[in-house]
Amino acid sequence: MAKQSERHPSCQFRTDKSWLVLQYNSNGKIMIPHELEKYMIDPPENIDSTILDRIHGSMIGMALGDALGAYVEFRSHQYLLKNPVTDLQAGGTWGLNKGEFTDDTSMALCLANSLVARCNYVPYDQMVRYKWWYRKGYMSSIGYCFDMGSATKQALTKFESRQKAFAEKHDIPLNQLDYLSDPTLLNKFDVYCSEEGVAGNGALMRLAPVPLFFYRYPVKAIEFSGHSGRITHGDQKAYDACRYYGALIVAALRGEKKRQLLDNNFYSKHERWFDNKPLHPDILAIAKGSYKKDGYDEGIRGNGYIVNALEAALWAFWSDKEDFEKGVLAAVNLGDDTDTTAAIYGQLAGAYYGYKNLPKHWVEQVYAKTFISSLSKWIAYEGPKWSSEEPTTSAIPSVIIESSFDDGNQSSVEQTTSSSAQSSVEQTTSSSAQSQVRRNRKDEPNWSTEKLNAESDSSLKFKQLDNINVDCRPRRSFLLDLDFSMKINSPRRSVSSHTLISPRDDPTSSSEQLYNHETYKSCQDVCRWIQSFGKEYTKKLAEYGIQSSAHRQFIMNRIEQLKKECPVHFAVKKK
Repeated sequence: MAKQSERHPSCQFRTDKSWLVLQYNSNGKIMIPHELEKYMIDPPENIDSTILDRIHGSMIGMALGDALGAYVEFRSHQYLLKNPVTDLQAGGTWGLNKGEFTDDTSMALCLANSLVARCNYVPYDQMVRYKWWYRKGYMSSIGYCFDMGSATKQALTKFESRQKAFAEKHDIPLNQLDYLSDPTLLNKFDVYCSEEGVAGNGALMRLAPVPLFFYRYPVKAIEFSGHSGRITHGDQKAYDACRYYGALIVAALRGEKKRQLLDNNFYSKHERWFDNKPLHPDILAIAKGSYKKDGYDEGIRGNGYIVNALEAALWAFWSDKEDFEKGVLAAVNLGDDTDTTAAIYGQLAGAYYGYKNLPKHWVEQVYAKTFISSLSKWIAYEGPKWSSEEPTTSAIPSVIIESSFDDGNQSSVEQTTSSSAQSSVEQTTSSSAQSQVRRNRKDEPNWSTEKLNAESDSSLKFKQLDNINVDCRPRRSFLLDLDFSMKINSPRRSVSSHTLISPRDDPTSSSEQLYNHETYKSCQDVCRWIQSFGKEYTKKLAEYGIQSSAHRQFIMNRIEQLKKECPVHFAVKKK
């Protein structure tokens, strides 16, 4: 096991906040947020209570929207007209406990952790933490990655591939590269792992920590907001949606009134914040008030396309009559990508209304609320200390490394252990050359150093599905990632995996476009559905918004691969 001093000179990242890096229980399972709460400590100084209330409100508001929408994710608007969501519930799409969140909040926590741990905007570190979530369940509410968007998965797979090439080129051990600290090398690594045309709402759902952290510097906050989305969603619309929504959150933190936030001339009145860079016409139309209409009947849609998602969240905020509960439920009950629409709403509405004005009966049920509360304090504490003079890694990639779709089985860096007289567990800390603040910690826990497999021991491949009897309903992006697995010994949820996929990256997503929920009720139904896809299906993929021919071919290849690997399930006679 490598000691800190034995690490590569370029991989010396250190943070004094040990709970923000990978930690494991003695049984080898990763610690999830609520398990880390007892080890967290609050910042040593007082924080502006008004700003903290808004930051805390944004983070909890996002988690609330996510948890409320998770129960009915992928349900259509027509279904929700008859069965509207009115409260937090357990079960539903993912079989979660009441108050547990999905990928939206998990990725936002990864982003917030990066900002606080690095005390800076380091997109490489953000991608590392997203990869930890993907491969190890870091910041997941249930210990493994689920509900992942297809564009995000492709970006992280490309990131892993680039890490391997980068490690070889610079002679750095791959298992230490996650802790890269050398500023020159950080600038050389191309973190932009997406391309034009990728415009899913996954870029926007995790945004809040960036404007919350940098709100004192609006120009930087908005620039970083855009780039934080672009590393996984490369379309200009995704970049500008994040810039515009980031500006609204900054304005809310700085005390602007709701009428100012929803002013049709907000962009022109804050053009300096945007560094005088124009918005994409589709985003500018929203900024000018396209969302001010009569909801679903007039075209508001809560689907996976970032333009629609932004418009839907702002519609909910505009029409909520100063009531978070009314607004978040309106966002959920639009249907389709319910958790993400509501999480996006919650980021801005929570920042505007503040934590104290969120529905208390819901706040008490939010999973890991103490973790989120403490993290909010650290955002409020570290953010204002950041200086615009501090160097950040380049926003423009200086090195482009070829990558492929192959999944990388990235191993974590070997961690050092230290003993503590006040704890029975072993402690891990990663190291940082960039952190400017060093503090003595009292009663700091020791952490387990046992490694967790990148894949859960209980996960099963498709070829093992013969003995499984579960209700397996297809998801819209089911075709984009056929790595998902079933869990058979869990009383809580019937479908489980380290990479269950959601449809949020389909720009034309709608629950009725690809399938009807009531048609596919069993694994055999799903198999018949997939078996029906022939070569002509590539035209359908184009209609569904997948414009890249390489992307469409990749999907078709995975379909054929699945059919070959599962001959028993796919030897089904067509009806």
